[in-house]
Amino acid sequence: MRKLKSGGGWQAVFYTLRKGREVGGIWKLWKAMRSKNACKTCALGMGGQAGGMVNEQGHFPEVCKKSLQAMAADMQGGIRDSFWSTYSVAQLQAFSPRELESCGRITTPVLLERGQQYYRPISWDDALSRLAGKLKQVQPDESFWYFSGRSSNEAAFLLQLFARLYGTNNVNNCSYYCHQASGVGLASALGTGTATIDLADLDGADLVFVIGGNPASNHPRLLRTLMQVRRRGGEVIVINPVVETGMVNFSVPSDVRSLSAIARAITSVEPPAA
Repeated sequence: MRKLKSGGGWQAVFYTLRKGREVGGIWKLWKAMRSKNACKTCALGMGGQAGGMVNEQGHFPEVCKKSLQAMAADMQGGIRDSFWSTYSVAQLQAFSPRELESCGRITTPVLLERGQQYYRPISWDDALSRLAGKLKQVQPDESFWYFSGRSSNEAAFLLQLFARLYGTNNVNNCSYYCHQASGVGLASALGTGTATIDLADLDGADLVFVIGGNPASNHPRLLRTLMQVRRRGGEVIVINPVVETGMVNFSVPSDVRSLSAIARAITSVEPPAA
C-alpha cells in the first residue's frame, strides 16, 4: 500500500461513497446523516435540531469519517439467530474489531450460560424478567451500571436515569476509563480535569500548538478550525515524535479551496534529522 501524502481530500470523498454503497445507497446514507441528531462519536458539530452535517458555526456540509462510520454501522441489518450458533465465544474473540462491527446490529438479547461456548438468543420478556429478578436480589448501592461510549446519547440518558430511579449513581462508561488518567493528571497540574479552553477560543488565536495529538484521525472537527487559523495568517505548530500525515498536510473535503489541487497544507512540519 502506497503511503498517503495528505489526510482527508478526495480519498475521504471516495470513502464516503463506498460507505453509502454498503448501507444501500448514498441517498439513504445522506438522509440518515441529515437527520436531526448530534454526532454519534463526539456529539459536536452535527446540527442537532437544525439537521445533520451542520457544525456549530452553521457551516454546511460538515461531517467527519468517525461520524460516518458510526452511522453506517447503525444502519446495518440485524444479526440473524443462526449467527450465534455458528460462532463460538472463542471464535468471536478471534475476530478483529472491524470484523465484529461488520457482523451487523444486535437486535435481540443473547445469553451466555455458565459452561456454554455459544451465546443463545432469548426473548425480550425473558431478558427483562431475568434483569428484574437480579435487581430484586441486591441493594442499589451493591450495583454498578456500565455501558459503552459508542452507545447513543439517548441510550446513555435512559440508562443513567433508570439507575438513579433504582437508587444508585454508580453509573460509568468506557470513555470515563479512557480519560480517567488524563483527568487526574490535568486536575493535579492545572486544577481542572477537563479542557482549559473552548473550541471557539481558537477563532481568535494567532498561534496554536498541537502537542502529542492527532486530530486528523481522532477529532477531525478541529481541522477546519486549524485551516481557518492558517488562512487568516496564523501559525499552527505541531509537536509530536510521530510524523502524522494528516498533521503535515490535510485537505478538508467539505471546502472547495482546500480540496483543490492548489490547496496548501494546514500545517507544515519537518521530521527531525537522523
